[in-house]
Amino acid sequence: MAALLCVLPDFAAHACTTRPLPPAALPDSLELPKGSRVTQAWSCKDKLGEQLVLATLSTNSQPLPPSQSEAELTFLKFRQTPLGWKRDWQARDFLHDQPAQRTNELILLGDYDGDGQADVFLAYAIPGLPAEPDEGKLLVFYKDQKYAIRGAVARTPSDFGSRKLSANFLTLPQAIQTQAFRLWDKLNSPHH
Repeated sequence: MAALLCVLPDFAAHACTTRPLPPAALPDSLELPKGSRVTQAWSCKDKLGEQLVLATLSTNSQPLPPSQSEAELTFLKFRQTPLGWKRDWQARDFLHDQPAQRTNELILLGDYDGDGQADVFLAYAIPGLPAEPDEGKLLVFYKDQKYAIRGAVARTPSDFGSRKLSANFLTLPQAIQTQAFRLWDKLNSPHH
């Protein structure tokens, strides 16, 4: 259901060299959503220690009415502490059963503003109904606080997408905003 892609940074991350982790290499102590499977796992070490960013997908095995979701897409960030792994945040979205439905998650993890802490960018699109555009979302976690861009995704080169920024988005450092807009443009391209 979900096609996964990690986009590496456009420039060298100052504090965080990102590396993929196979799901089997993840610590057993991580608290993951019930019934989910890890579809992507990335790690980096910054000035706060080892960081893990995961994407998980869980599907409901029972048919549900159209108003209810069939699958849950969850992103989680964990940080290693002396007492074990601590979850810093979780972001969830719900998918509905549609023919050929899939999401493309673009994940960036690195130090984009040079402050020594990992910044996390999550971009994905949820397919719309045939007469509706796909819904694009870009979440930025800067110092573990969430910022967002949401809007319609262009389906063809002649389409126009849209974007709406969360109220706090323009308070982000310029380097973080620039990287977010680059990623949004990639998500909003009909050829992504």
